[in-house]
Amino acid sequence: MPSRYVVVDLETTGLDYKLDRILEIGAVRMVEGQAIAEFEALVNPGVALRDANVAIHGITDAMVAEAPPLRDVLPGFLDFLGADPVVAHNARFDVNFLTFHARAELGVTLENPAIDTLEIAREVFPLERAASLERLLELFGEPPRPLHRALEDARALASIAPRLLALQSERRDYQRAQFERIDYVASRYRDLGRLIELMQTEFKDLRRTLEVYFEETGSDRIAVPGGDVLRWVLRESHEFHPEEVAAVLAEIGILERVQRIDRDKLDRWLKGDRLTEEEKAALLETRRFLGHRGAMSWERSS
Repeated sequence: MPSRYVVVDLETTGLDYKLDRILEIGAVRMVEGQAIAEFEALVNPGVALRDANVAIHGITDAMVAEAPPLRDVLPGFLDFLGADPVVAHNARFDVNFLTFHARAELGVTLENPAIDTLEIAREVFPLERAASLERLLELFGEPPRPLHRALEDARALASIAPRLLALQSERRDYQRAQFERIDYVASRYRDLGRLIELMQTEFKDLRRTLEVYFEETGSDRIAVPGGDVLRWVLRESHEFHPEEVAAVLAEIGILERVQRIDRDKLDRWLKGDRLTEEEKAALLETRRFLGHRGAMSWERSS
């Protein structure tokens, strides 16, 4: 667990770090679990703000009209940040914006380590489906506070970050204690994986049997022991015409938010022969290094 780090939060004009702009930067410097300094700055993005953005953070065109541009704000923030780790909730979002715009505006490469409290929260609270900042404040007994402004969000995260990092440290200590029987851990992992696959297969088969029953009998319910009732409800199914919906979304200004980049498919294209070398090189230029992640796979022993 680092003894010093900077909790960072950004407000932006959208979700695409290459197309959208940084609108506000908030940061809190933490040393030995205590907040010792803060940084806050509004940024004039040079573009009109969309109503959908204003509804989220409450920052209006009038509020940033006299604010400095990002080129003038970034040097002060980078001085404040120094070489300390960046701690953020969904750190990839904030780090992508900072990395891209620091390079674009100043020619500076941001190399600070990043600590993602969203990933940590999912690790230490595995039953939480949505480990939002609001939910974490609730879990740690913190009173509700206004969020969605950069400094307020950074302060909120800073108030729980030491405890969250401590929980992760405790969990890692427990995991390290299992190293002495790591062969058992691996075999248990293998056996549970196989059991889950069997259960998923059976679950799909049972579901399909029930669907066929409802479709062929015309019944819309099945009473099961214990008082539960399984209902069959018909829902509308539809799809959007790709070109037409893209035009509408572009006009609304949210096209980039609903376009999902299929990273696995792009990786397969980069490894295959469907693209030219020039096309592959152009795609590779768009990638941003986010660190290494491990992956496990089984193989038969000889």
